[in-house]
Amino acid sequence: MTRASVQLAELMLEGGGSVDPSKSPTERFDLFSIAAYDTGAPEKATGAEIGSPKKCVAPNDVLLSRIVPHIRRCWIVPAADGDRQIASGEWIVFRSGDIEPAYLRHCLLSDKFHHQYMRTVSGVGGSLLRARPAEVGKIEIPLPSRAEQKRIAGILHKVDAIRSRRRRADALAA
Repeated sequence: MTRASVQLAELMLEGGGSVDPSKSPTERFDLFSIAAYDTGAPEKATGAEIGSPKKCVAPNDVLLSRIVPHIRRCWIVPAADGDRQIASGEWIVFRSGDIEPAYLRHCLLSDKFHHQYMRTVSGVGGSLLRARPAEVGKIEIPLPSRAEQKRIAGILHKVDAIRSRRRRADALAA
């Protein structure tokens, strides 16, 4: 039997561990930073280059940016290429075997979610605004069967690809 919805708190990673890369100065890491999000790939950096402690993440974790929340940033951690995967503390990390990562990502980027998400924000403005994870955890999202999640995510992936091609075509035509 499937549930109609789930509170995000049930999907949020509690703990999960952290690492201080400066203690491994020559080790290479895949760093999921806010800045790297716009490039589409994690930063490849040594522990000496990173310095400060970071969250440990794993393939299929879903990362939601809590900083400057009006800019929608949500990332699925890909399969590791051999380097340890770590993330900035500015990400809220979701990990659950009960939800399809691509489906969750689409939910977290949706207009309906974003409207609720913006109500969880505190701070004085601009880059100082942050979503409060405890409040984000109270938001509910639909939870269809795993098969239906995969089907929905597949459709939405195709729609995103079409939109992307359209934007490129429009840019070429301009």
